[in-house]
Amino acid sequence: MRFCYRCGISEEEGGPLINGLCQVCFRKENPILVLPQEVNTELCQNCGSYKKRGVWVDPKNYELEALIFEVAENALLETLEDNLKVKEFEIVDWEELDEIREIPVGKAFVAYRVADYHIEYFPAIVIYEVRAKARIHELQIEPHDETSTVTVYIRQTVCPRCQKFLAGYYEAILQVRVEDREFTKEEREEITRLVQEKVDEIMKRDRMGFIQDTIEKEEGIDFYMGSTSAARKLANAIREKYGGTISEAYELVGLDRQTSKEVYRTSVTIRLPKFRKGDIVEDRHGRVYEVEDVSGKGMRLKNLETWESEHYDWKTIKREKVDLADYEEKKAMLVSKTPSEAQFMDMETYETFEVKKPSDELAEGEIYSIVKVKGRMYVKGRD
Repeated sequence: MRFCYRCGISEEEGGPLINGLCQVCFRKENPILVLPQEVNTELCQNCGSYKKRGVWVDPKNYELEALIFEVAENALLETLEDNLKVKEFEIVDWEELDEIREIPVGKAFVAYRVADYHIEYFPAIVIYEVRAKARIHELQIEPHDETSTVTVYIRQTVCPRCQKFLAGYYEAILQVRVEDREFTKEEREEITRLVQEKVDEIMKRDRMGFIQDTIEKEEGIDFYMGSTSAARKLANAIREKYGGTISEAYELVGLDRQTSKEVYRTSVTIRLPKFRKGDIVEDRHGRVYEVEDVSGKGMRLKNLETWESEHYDWKTIKREKVDLADYEEKKAMLVSKTPSEAQFMDMETYETFEVKKPSDELAEGEIYSIVKVKGRMYVKGRD
């Protein structure tokens, strides 16, 4: 007959011995729910972010009460992960815990609930009641069934990102420029909206991807960015939609005090194409087109002699030497048409002239825009 060396009960009465201990003493000597009574965590008072496994993350909910409980729950779960004396655990509802009978060796089922809280002022306090059931040895008949109380203190601070933002920090400048033309008000507004939309996406992965400042200049827009990576992503997003070229320049701004390495600030410049929708252009063969669309992949051009549209990528545009045409434009009424020509009347001088007919869609009596390039006239389209 064997006896428990701790309490002296026989194996026949106390169940199979585990490492010389009866079932009760084994559970007492090997607790699984060894949690600290108090846990401290931090919440950024400026942006609502908090630390998750040592990394600052943005919250799921910005409503203050919900945010406090989100931060407190995260702190509790990290405490459980670090202090439960089992290989794995599963979180279940409090009411569900009593229904669990089959518990694999090495696994715990854990439930928690809010016992009390005080969140009227900081530090906010959330008190949790925690209960866990587990088996840690194959000879266990009754599982561990333990409870504990953990008080989570949520203190306010300012996260590193907000410290830098409030101090006016920026790492890169995104410069948006245009090539050899005016940067229109409409383009500025479109670019600004695109940048703001993309920044919201970028900051989900790059917390330093904020815009520190935006400065409007005659030649373009400068966005002062918290990270160089964000500036590059925004430049690529602009190029993808509008086309253009990207270049970078670097400026030495000092030394890092901790590493003694040189610190550079990056200027990322996206230069938009000089072409815009509605422009009249010509290629090296003298063919004349109207620009129907400009994007990161190229341009869709409408041949004004045939009214056929075709997409040209930027390599083809460069190879074909597509450039802005020097042209005159006027309004004219279609008077008559033949299978190959159309007769128009100038709406200012009332003079008539013939133009090669680009399409059978032309309707007599309608007003059209006529462009003149190098002495030759083309029908641009209905006015």
